[in-house]
Amino acid sequence: MKLALAAPVLVLFIVPAVIGAPVAAVAVAARAAAVAPPFSWVPAGGFLDRFPFGQCTWWAAYNRRVTWGGNAGDWLANASALGVPTSAEPSLGAIVVYRPGGRYSPLGHVALVVAVTASLYTVSEMNAAAGWGRVSTRVIGWPDPDVQGFIPRSDAETG
Repeated sequence: MKLALAAPVLVLFIVPAVIGAPVAAVAVAARAAAVAPPFSWVPAGGFLDRFPFGQCTWWAAYNRRVTWGGNAGDWLANASALGVPTSAEPSLGAIVVYRPGGRYSPLGHVALVVAVTASLYTVSEMNAAAGWGRVSTRVIGWPDPDVQGFIPRSDAETG
């Protein structure tokens, strides 16, 4: 018996622009995560995610309801500007935002906190140690000078 694999879905969005400005077209390929989400609250197929598949932002938004945009290094400020609480300490389910540059991309990096102790935290991340589009985990010493801050999962967050 042969199994037919479904082809990736390609969606083309036409974004209206200011008169006289060029019109932007963005192709988004719908993809499923290569591994199971690290949290039970993640719905089947993840959360609606407008970030490009394979990037760290895609994995974080697949597992958390992200209402802000921008590059990874902008997430802390952009979430805060929308009234989303931020923190200087890791917590289970939080999105960790890493400073741009140094050991990370000039655009920053984000990951999900999946475990915390007094001196360590563990993250689940995409486009890091395992490469583009792959999920990996790391255990990192705390405090971590590369951390810009955390976007904790609130009790009110349903996903």
